[in-house]
Amino acid sequence: MQKLSNSSVAALLSEMASLLELEGGDYFRVRAYQKAAQIIAGLPEEAVSLPQVRLTGIRGIGKGIASHLARIAVSGTFPELEEMRRKVPRGLLELLGVEGIGPRRARLLYDRLGVDSVAKLKEKALAGELRELEGFGPKVEENIKASVASPSAGTTERTLWWEALRLAEALLPRVAELGGEKPAYAGSLRRGRETVGDIDMVCCGRMDGTLIAKFSRLPEVLRVLAAGETRASVVLRSGLQCDLRVVPEASYGAALSYFTGSKEHNVRLRERALKRGLTLSEYGLFRLKDKGRKRPVASRTEEDVYRALGLDYIPPELREAGGEIELAARGALPRLVEMGDIKGDFHNHTSLSDGADSMRDMLAAAGGLGLEWTFLGDHSSSLGVARGLDFKAYEKSRGELVALSAELGVAAARSIEMEVDRNGALEFPAEEIGRVDLVVAAVHSALKREPQRRLLEAMKNPCSDIIAHASGRQLGRRDPAPLDYDELFAAAAASGTAFEINGQPERQDLSDVAARRARDAGVKIALTTDAHSAAQLAYLRQSLTVARRAGLTRKDVLNSLSFGEIREWVRSRRAKAGRLASAKGRDLKSRG
Repeated sequence: MQKLSNSSVAALLSEMASLLELEGGDYFRVRAYQKAAQIIAGLPEEAVSLPQVRLTGIRGIGKGIASHLARIAVSGTFPELEEMRRKVPRGLLELLGVEGIGPRRARLLYDRLGVDSVAKLKEKALAGELRELEGFGPKVEENIKASVASPSAGTTERTLWWEALRLAEALLPRVAELGGEKPAYAGSLRRGRETVGDIDMVCCGRMDGTLIAKFSRLPEVLRVLAAGETRASVVLRSGLQCDLRVVPEASYGAALSYFTGSKEHNVRLRERALKRGLTLSEYGLFRLKDKGRKRPVASRTEEDVYRALGLDYIPPELREAGGEIELAARGALPRLVEMGDIKGDFHNHTSLSDGADSMRDMLAAAGGLGLEWTFLGDHSSSLGVARGLDFKAYEKSRGELVALSAELGVAAARSIEMEVDRNGALEFPAEEIGRVDLVVAAVHSALKREPQRRLLEAMKNPCSDIIAHASGRQLGRRDPAPLDYDELFAAAAASGTAFEINGQPERQDLSDVAARRARDAGVKIALTTDAHSAAQLAYLRQSLTVARRAGLTRKDVLNSLSFGEIREWVRSRRAKAGRLASAKGRDLKSRG
């Protein structure tokens, strides 16, 4: 049986859904594959290792999908997918990674112009041939030309943080089983970077090559690049490279710090050490006069190393040479927000729109994760692809949620991801939107059409409580919209509107840099999962990691509030925003 990660399995099912769309397949069949991919991506256990009875017991995984997983476990694929791969030109999947190109347009481009790759699409766009096709025109052609000019169009060279994390956390107990003590991942993964080039791991153990040899023979390993007495470099079956280093326990802290990085952070630490007559390496912190490096000043723990350098311990997420060393020297580092501070979620989706699980399942899963409360959300009706809710359906489901909340013992309210139209207006009229428990305003369509103006207009509505995935980016697939964050955050601070850090691994939007700017502008941050299945509620860890890289504390994030406090926050901010809107209206009228 092949040990394939859930992300790899989900990618195969997502590919099947895309190929079916390109062939004009049945909507419900396409949706079944999409939902199954979402569910499997968020499972805490490896799907290919689960027995069939367990798989079919998971809502959204039927016998057909379960049989595909059984074949994937053996061969790495399944017959129906291979059949679709033979039928649909491979390059058409590439086109779906270009903004503005969906399945219908991709097929039209292929049938009419023979476009079967991003390179050919660029060629036809530059030649002005796209505008003649039905449903395109000069504006669409210009947008596509801009999109294919992006370095990221149709390519993904690095692995998303979440996927790399799942792989690393599955390997840690394996290393421990082999005799490795204190196994830990390091590098950009430990620092929480958006994407990861490889996995660095450190452990203590026998330094005679025995542990390295055993590690190199793990079934998760596809190919061994190098193996010595203390280090192995391998390629995992996922395609990601993994390096394991075995160090003596006396050097563990120094090694973990060194291999965590970043390179620039390590350079600053070494410079600080030299000024104190010390030298720092992966083996420890030594006095310069100790030529044989026999007596380390500190090396056993990271805390010891930082302390010996006159610094407070610096959390890995901050080790990017962005002023953290100066703050640590003054004892001024922020106490970063932690998972224990997080009491709830704001933005997610149930089976009433495009989610995989029912409100009951989502609420039960939130309680199982230890959340005290959650806002269960869905799309509003204008986002047709998501089969969103109108106000009548929203109110009906809210009544059902009240009963479920009482039954399951988890405080809950009903949010809605409200579409922002091309004029910046929210979908529901004022008399309806004011009765929505919490509004998460989002731009999904025409992302290149004045997103700045649309978001600013949306925040003029007093009920725009939270702005979702502001830049609209999808890592490796779609570049972020060019936004003037200073202007957006100034408007948000005035109206009290919060911005989210979206925990979907390919979004992570706001980025850590933008989230820090929002905090500095006085804007509150909401950590969200945008979960489309109960298992994806675990994405709170992703948004939390971005928040920690931004230097946010529990006071900066709304999730640290109690349920009563968050309900009061919604009420008071809407009242304040309403007064602000009225005052501006009176001012404009007087000027007129």
